[in-house]
Amino acid sequence: MTEDHRLAAIMFTDIVGYTSLMGSDEDKAFEVLRKNRKIHTKFIEQFNGTLIKEMGDGMLAQFNSAADSVRCAIEIQQQASTELDGKVRIGIHLGDITIENNDVFGDGVNIASRLQSIAEPGGIFISDSVHSAIRSKKDIESQYRGEVKLKNVNYAV
Repeated sequence: MTEDHRLAAIMFTDIVGYTSLMGSDEDKAFEVLRKNRKIHTKFIEQFNGTLIKEMGDGMLAQFNSAADSVRCAIEIQQQASTELDGKVRIGIHLGDITIENNDVFGDGVNIASRLQSIAEPGGIFISDSVHSAIRSKKDIESQYRGEVKLKNVNYAV
């Protein structure tokens, strides 16, 4: 087992209402899933990211740049809003991760996952570490939403 520790921008995404759609129209759910995958892979590659894995209707990607991860998320949301019937939620955190057996672990992953889970449909929630890294990028706008207490995280984000 080889472990690799690094700082990375982690992006978690999820299709809003996918479970419900799967329960009511499986064919349409798979169509949405395929379109979602196509959108994600296109922009993750375009913005120099790495798709780590798919988890049902969710995706986990890693970026070496916080700005690239946010720009990718913006493009995903813009294209998803026109091509998908469902909406996507995205969470991004810049933090330490451990890569082991082609999977990622650590606080960076956990925070991104929790941010995604509370993001509004069609929204992108970023942590303060991501905001600090992108604050001088004039092509990226953000809005402070306040501190939140995330499930199983022992500090406010």
